[in-house]
Amino acid sequence: MIYFDHAATTRMSEAAIEVFTSASREFFANSESLHDAGTKSAALLEKCRGSFAEILHVPTRGIMFTSGGTESNQIAIQTLLHSTEKKEVLVSPMEHASVWQQLEALEEAGACRMTILPVDSVGKVDPAVLREMISPDTGLIIIQHVNSEIGTIQPIRELANIAKQAGIFFHTDIVQSFGKLDLALCDVTSFSISSHKIYGPKGAGLLFIKPDVPMQAPLPNVHHEFGYRPGTVNVPAIAAFTTAAYDIMENREKEARRIAELKKAICEALTAKVKVEGGLITSPFILGITLPNMQGQEALLALNEADIQISTTSACSLRDPAPSRTLLATGKTIEEASRFVRLSFGRENELSDSLIFKKELDKLLRKR
Repeated sequence: MIYFDHAATTRMSEAAIEVFTSASREFFANSESLHDAGTKSAALLEKCRGSFAEILHVPTRGIMFTSGGTESNQIAIQTLLHSTEKKEVLVSPMEHASVWQQLEALEEAGACRMTILPVDSVGKVDPAVLREMISPDTGLIIIQHVNSEIGTIQPIRELANIAKQAGIFFHTDIVQSFGKLDLALCDVTSFSISSHKIYGPKGAGLLFIKPDVPMQAPLPNVHHEFGYRPGTVNVPAIAAFTTAAYDIMENREKEARRIAELKKAICEALTAKVKVEGGLITSPFILGITLPNMQGQEALLALNEADIQISTTSACSLRDPAPSRTLLATGKTIEEASRFVRLSFGRENELSDSLIFKKELDKLLRKR
């Protein structure tokens, strides 16, 4: 099998599996329990929190563990809007479905008002345009670091600095960039990470919110994760998540170079009729292409028969019949968006995979 769907999820690493298994045996107690077993679990939880603070170069107090990127995004949006009297949210059209679903629900309830930021043909937000669109009622700006469909890399350092100068909260989703690309988070108010995108277990994630944000826990009588999450904390999953984070950061630069070579080989092998989306500078881990004469869904199913796994959009939007918001925002028509497929790369891929993919894709296109 050739697995080109790492942006959807990754296979859990052996190191993470080992830690998850051993921690499940030894640190099974509720971290809120007052007996010795509970205290032992709580100590491991705090050790993991400290480890992430070290990896991310952020204060420990701002880190809370969640069930994944979706919950992290939702908690961040709710918390930051609750911490400002301003109602306007400036949001890029490139965001993950979890951001849109949360904002649409809050807007319908009258808790916020969305203003969509324009992007160029490769999906980038222009810092000058962002500056111009800030209004006296802007309370929150949401712009992801790397788009999960076409790999657009946003200039987060510059965009977040604009927000900081204006005294506005800035949230960024770094699910597709953590452990893969350089991060510039010094002026960011909050960010989200997902465990299963970095070879950790599903059901674990991280949200950082700067400790100086005047937060008020939304759930009464809840003690887990500073009052933001009900239910027992999954300490073994968080321990495995922490292991996966250390592993991916240790080999980040070398792996990025290796994957860049793979992506380059695939791009060079594509026929001229296949259009590469996202421009010249995108994440090496994501390749979005538009096919000349075939629906993306049809290509996905045909390549699946050849044991090549790809996607047509973000996994969280696969069952939504509407065309990709990302592709429409970059100027694609609905018909063009329907011919889009995504390849996303990771540890399981080798350079030789590019030759097999080219052969199978050429075979498909010749049949049309």
